[in-house]
Amino acid sequence: MLIGKARIIAASLIGLAVLGGSAMILSSTMPTQSIASEKTIRGTVMYRERIALPPEATLNVQLLDVSLADAPAQVIAEQQLSNIPSAPIPFELKFDSSKLVAKHTYALQARISAGDTLWFINDTRHEFNPEKFDSAYEIRVVNVRKNTNLQTPLTLENHEWLTEDIRGAGVIDFAQTTLSISPSGEVSGSGGCNRYFGKATITGEALNFGTIGSTFMQCPPALMDQETKFLDVLKQTRQFSINNGKLYLLGDNGLELARLANNS
Repeated sequence: MLIGKARIIAASLIGLAVLGGSAMILSSTMPTQSIASEKTIRGTVMYRERIALPPEATLNVQLLDVSLADAPAQVIAEQQLSNIPSAPIPFELKFDSSKLVAKHTYALQARISAGDTLWFINDTRHEFNPEKFDSAYEIRVVNVRKNTNLQTPLTLENHEWLTEDIRGAGVIDFAQTTLSISPSGEVSGSGGCNRYFGKATITGEALNFGTIGSTFMQCPPALMDQETKFLDVLKQTRQFSINNGKLYLLGDNGLELARLANNS
């Protein structure tokens, strides 16, 4: 009897040891899956000007899903750096690659701010290729600060602005998509097909458009599509910046929505 009980106890201990070993193997393999899906994008942010950034300057770099032209870009990854050096400024974006969707379009955006003032932002699209994680990306940014040294600085009001780019996808040149804002906030312009009108509220560099009305002409599909995208940009605009004769309409987090040139 004692021998039989000893055998039962020994078998039970062996079973527990096997189960314990399995549990240990399972727990040790689980983190491997998350590690495998974590990727890193490396690169530098460059600007042309040889200027010293203020001590409070910060760099923000984002990986965006820009697949939907009529909706805000989705932030996939983001890095914010303080105490940044002069250009080139290195960055690393760590993110979960399982969030990437096949056939979607992705882009990198960088901006440098000092407090509430935007200094630099990229004005061209820097596409990210999910198949090239090991590539070193260079994001070139341009100075968008208002030049306070000019005697007659360019203002938002009392000018006609001609659209040069919408969401980094360019525009149809002959469409002539324009924007004008009066000192009282009256908004008017051409969407490329129809005339539109409305009101805007301007507080410092904050810019918000109210309800936009328009005429109801029918034009070729390409013109109608661009007009719809431009009017959507106006709805999503939260601030603006003017630099070197260019007007930048910016959305949440300083995301560039459109670039316009002084046409008056």
